[in-house]
Amino acid sequence: MKREQKTLTNKGFSLVELIIVVAIMAVLIGVLAPQYLRYVEKTRLQRDNTGMADFANVVKIACTEENVNTSIPAAGAKFTFDGNGVLQNSGETALDKEVDITVHIADVKLTSNTYKGTTPSIIATIDSNGIVTVSCDAWIDAPGGTPGPKQF
Repeated sequence: MKREQKTLTNKGFSLVELIIVVAIMAVLIGVLAPQYLRYVEKTRLQRDNTGMADFANVVKIACTEENVNTSIPAAGAKFTFDGNGVLQNSGETALDKEVDITVHIADVKLTSNTYKGTTPSIIATIDSNGIVTVSCDAWIDAPGGTPGPKQF
């Protein structure tokens, strides 16, 4: 009886081939990772800006109430984000209470690294004609940008 010998044509990948594939993947990750991180930060900043604009709209709507409109101080009502991105509320004026009913202020947070360490504020002011203006004192349009005012 003859024993049949198996042919060794299907050996798999060599170590050199595997090292080359891993090296190519490492180069691709090294090139693409910074782009991905910039994309993620830009998306977070857009989400924060949308959240602040939505919150400013809530403040505008709350100012349509007669008792809220008359309670806005001459200096303006201010809602400030702390250095960690959490919205602070005094809860003392009718505007604070009305806004807190509509939006739970503790749930409004900034998550982008661009706003970390800054303290933007949403400010509602009323003029002598009773027209309410809502603005932000430290709006940032792009990652790495400088804060500036924005009116809603």
